[in-house]
Amino acid sequence: MVMMGRTAEALFWIGRYTERTENHARLIDVYYHIREERESGSGQSWSRLIDTIGDRTAFTEHYSSFTEQHVLQYITLDKNNVNSLLACTNHARTNLRNIREKMPSELWDIMNGLYLWLKEKDVRDITSDSPHLFYRFVRDSLSMFHGAATSVMPRQNEWHFIEAGRYLERAENLLRLLQSLGQDYAREESSSYPLMLSVLKSVSGYESFRREYADTVNLSNIIKFLMLHEAFPRSISYAFQALERSLKSIQMEDPDLNMTVRKLAKLAGKVKANLACMDEDDILSGKLEMTLQALRESCNGMGLRMTKVFFPSREEVIA
Repeated sequence: MVMMGRTAEALFWIGRYTERTENHARLIDVYYHIREERESGSGQSWSRLIDTIGDRTAFTEHYSSFTEQHVLQYITLDKNNVNSLLACTNHARTNLRNIREKMPSELWDIMNGLYLWLKEKDVRDITSDSPHLFYRFVRDSLSMFHGAATSVMPRQNEWHFIEAGRYLERAENLLRLLQSLGQDYAREESSSYPLMLSVLKSVSGYESFRREYADTVNLSNIIKFLMLHEAFPRSISYAFQALERSLKSIQMEDPDLNMTVRKLAKLAGKVKANLACMDEDDILSGKLEMTLQALRESCNGMGLRMTKVFFPSREEVIA
């Protein structure tokens, strides 16, 4: 079965944009609810959120200060921010519309409904009612989308391209999140406790973490859990495991392309194997930032290789 060009590209980016939207909605929701505990209304938590899932330079070009309304507008509803929830949902919807005849109708209904709902909102709808309910609706809509895809899509190339994009995006998001914790790594201050809990809750990992580490909530344990846990679906190790599995499952009729796909799968497997060899000393050695950056470069390199192999007409990668 040949599955190349625009269809493969659209599927890959549907996976990436839906994962990015859900990840950002989770993180915004949790950061929002710890702001008063951490800084009593100062802009530090909001600027941290921009650093984690946005672009500080782009933000300061259009907004004068890191206030609640400015930050929520930028990362949720700003059409000019390519990583806002509205923009990512629109990108996923556009890609889905372009291949709508090849996809289950349930997926279009969910994605189109979420986009139309977001399009009608303004920042007052977030702050004046319940921010938690707002971002939970976004998150639940994306969970419904992935649940529908899991339930009805045949396990053929279409499915595997979506999953490859989804887990590559998940790995990048997790790495970006862990890098944002780097400045807190050496301090272990009590004031960072709400932030540490927010990280776990943003990936729905609090209960799973507690089963592993009981009440020992510290940054080193959180980093180990989110990097190395092979069974937790939102760990970096699991993401590369799933990425390798998805790439191995793609079947191309062209033997050369098939071999290239196998090489991509081996790259993901190599990263997964390197993670499996890490231990606590590697995390505590002071080389964590270097390790995280190397992993992000691996993700970026894999994305570029997939673009070159599957979407040769594409001139640039949307990040």
